[in-house]
Amino acid sequence: MLANLGRREESVALLRDTVAGRRSALGPAHPLTLRARASLLEMLPAAEVLTEEGGALLTLPSECDRFLGPDHTVTLGAGHNHAWALYLLGRFDEADREIRRVAETYVRRFGPEYPIVLAARQLLSRTRAALGHVEEGIELMTDVVARRERDLGPEHPFTVASRQLLDEYRSGRWRPPQPSGG
Repeated sequence: MLANLGRREESVALLRDTVAGRRSALGPAHPLTLRARASLLEMLPAAEVLTEEGGALLTLPSECDRFLGPDHTVTLGAGHNHAWALYLLGRFDEADREIRRVAETYVRRFGPEYPIVLAARQLLSRTRAALGHVEEGIELMTDVVARRERDLGPEHPFTVASRQLLDEYRSGRWRPPQPSGG
């Protein structure tokens, strides 16, 4: 919530305190501890993901899988956030494999219209385009935009953002993030 108000540093500090408190009170393998760490993985800039917890956030999906199982919502969320971090790090092959697995599991669990499925498919479109498969990225985003327009309306912020990404692909203006290490 604080991050949405432009107070990212405060949000990250609060989240770090939450992770520490949950580790202490609940243990490192508790779903709430793992969920807080997954949130931290999502909030941090790519360079900080590499250094946070000595780089351990990059192994979070396998920890979640080991403690909670592959289909647990915390495991899926950690995988989704992990794929985003890998994408920002320029590790497109790894991000693509991770988000493809997550998106397929989301579809199986929630159906193709569920909002988190569409978010995962949007990231999949980014990884496919970053790997040189721009037409596949366009195809994925065309589907995401159509579903968001139908379910949320054409002026919803998620629909508008998806349409902008699709327009960037089509116009050739879209560029993947530059690798920042890792």
